[in-house]
Amino acid sequence: MTDGEVPPNLLKQIRRKINTISTNDADDTKQCYETIHIQRAVPLISPRKGATF
Repeated sequence: MTDGEVPPNLLKQIRRKINTISTNDADDTKQCYETIHIQRAVPLISPRKGATF
């Protein structure tokens, strides 16, 4: 399991309302953003080194 796989698994277990989620650049993955979107929270994730938009 990689660092980017942990937050989605943890978020799926939480039943309370989450407003914002703050993580490091290891969680800058599509899977993390999709899980955060499902939770209707605001992601505060720093981009990975060398990331382009």
